[in-house]
Amino acid sequence: MIKFIRGFITIFCFIFYGISALIFNYFVFPIQKSKYEQYEILRKSWSFFIQLLLKLHIIRLNVTNIDKIKNIKNSIIVSTHPSFIDIVVLMSIIPYSTCFVANRLAKNFFLKGIVKLLFLIETQSVDELIEATCSKLNDGLNVIIFPMGIRHRKNETPRIRRGTALIAQKSRKNIVMLDLETDYDFLQINQPIYDAGDKPILYSLEYLGQIDTKEFIEKYPDEVTFNTKITKYISKTLYKR
Repeated sequence: MIKFIRGFITIFCFIFYGISALIFNYFVFPIQKSKYEQYEILRKSWSFFIQLLLKLHIIRLNVTNIDKIKNIKNSIIVSTHPSFIDIVVLMSIIPYSTCFVANRLAKNFFLKGIVKLLFLIETQSVDELIEATCSKLNDGLNVIIFPMGIRHRKNETPRIRRGTALIAQKSRKNIVMLDLETDYDFLQINQPIYDAGDKPILYSLEYLGQIDTKEFIEKYPDEVTFNTKITKYISKTLYKR
């Protein structure tokens, strides 16, 4: 019975989220003049969504070093990726941030306006995506990347892709590493939205440190070596192995 009630509440939260996205698409964002103002409105709206999940006891959230995380500025942010709403959790805390999203979200009835306006859509070539990402970074934004590309479970160690290193090398922006974990599976791949278990899911977010990109470039000027070293460093830090 508890699982049924929690599942119903979770579905209600996502319906509320979808309706809110429509309102922002057609009534809020069109009248905003500043792109930064749009990002801040999005952050506050997603913060409200996370607060709703917290108030209704669907999730719990424990953030270590929250001041450092809230004050991340103009950086490449890499994070572990345990669930579907990870980006919402991160962007509700970290101001002026964007991320990569799948092309299907750009066609989603509820989200397409927001996605096309504020996010990086994964439909371009690698070179075009790097250019678009560097442009966002040059505008002073943070870019959040899940460098493994897919959601993964707590004890899994997925392969880290080299895209982060390529972006860091071209933009020369520092890389901030975050660990985001859930205490049990929630909104995993092929897991229904209504499968919310029988107790609040604990999201734990921890600041793991920062890579000084310029220092790495000076130490490893060769492009291949730089990419290899950065990728291995990220993998070792995120998965502590």
